[in-house]
Amino acid sequence: LLIDEAVKAQKISIDEGKKAISVIDMFILAKRMEKEGSEVIHLEVGEPDFGPPEKVKRATYDAISKGYTHYTEPSGILSLREGIANSVSERYSIDVSPEQVAITSGGRFSVYASILSTLSPGGEAIVIQPAWPAYVDCIETIRGRIISIKTNLEEGWKPDIESISNLINNSTELIVINYPNNPTGKVLEKRDMRALVDLAIERNITILSDEVYSDYSFKPFSSILEFHDCKSICVSSFSKSYGMTGFRIGYAISNVGTIRKISKIQALASTSVPEFIQYAAIEALKCKDDVKKYTSLIRERINLVCKELKKMNLSYYEPDGAFYVFPRISKDRSFDAGKFSFDLLKDKKVSVTPGITFGDYPDFIRISACQAEHLLLEGLRRIGEMLR
Repeated sequence: LLIDEAVKAQKISIDEGKKAISVIDMFILAKRMEKEGSEVIHLEVGEPDFGPPEKVKRATYDAISKGYTHYTEPSGILSLREGIANSVSERYSIDVSPEQVAITSGGRFSVYASILSTLSPGGEAIVIQPAWPAYVDCIETIRGRIISIKTNLEEGWKPDIESISNLINNSTELIVINYPNNPTGKVLEKRDMRALVDLAIERNITILSDEVYSDYSFKPFSSILEFHDCKSICVSSFSKSYGMTGFRIGYAISNVGTIRKISKIQALASTSVPEFIQYAAIEALKCKDDVKKYTSLIRERINLVCKELKKMNLSYYEPDGAFYVFPRISKDRSFDAGKFSFDLLKDKKVSVTPGITFGDYPDFIRISACQAEHLLLEGLRRIGEMLR
């Protein structure tokens, strides 16, 4: 009862009457308008328009035709876990075994299962804002307490390690990080990652690192997996790197004990990821050239977005990676980006995500660079019209 009341009280103090508008909220409204005949430009969802590589499509058909349509062990088929273990071991010059890998029903479920396997009811988790809202939702679902660390544009979205240290207490069990970051595109320097890891080691805290955008890093990227001395869980998925959003396949990498817990949660929730999809993922791991092509394409689109935002005299951090640009569209903190986003959708048929979705950022919006250049240009032109 005390835990429930503490969580409830903290949630009220965080929300303070503000209603966060999710990406899904905007997406549903946009789809409803399309059903009614409107042509909407989608700049809200982080879903690449290029889809999976042709080899992945063929591998999916082949797997079904060969009868790979059965249950698998909850942690995933061995050949896929071996493929992922080998891939990250080679990339980061580390030694990961297949027993340290769990295949999950999408990256989102990997995040949920990781939090559930690590955080106790009433335990505290530090979330660095701006942050993908699923972290907060998952923590609240299991009755954990959220400690938010706010970063800002003026300091390049860099978290202050001392501020994090001052908020840690005996109930703090988890630090959630996401780099390259959604929505800012920030990538932490290795020295900053080292400082964060040293703090976690000193205070005996687990780091959950969401690295779903790691292939879309435009500067040197340090994975949590490179820091062997830290208790950690690395989560990722095939959605972004390989354009496989609808396949719903992700994975977690950690110590064997934690992976067994995550696999048990997977078994309870959905038995396993469909067998044929796992075989498609094995083929995806071989498509490195496609990933490089996709990364180059997204970077070009982000550069285009930044160029247009600069013409509008808007402030933003030039992304180090990921799919998004997170501009401040007003210097007035009382500005309502939620209302602006709804008006933009209603009047200009452009769908973006208001900054309040990612924390206390009512004067920001997130623009996704996942559409073709002509759509990005037209969408940004209409945003400019709304701001005049």
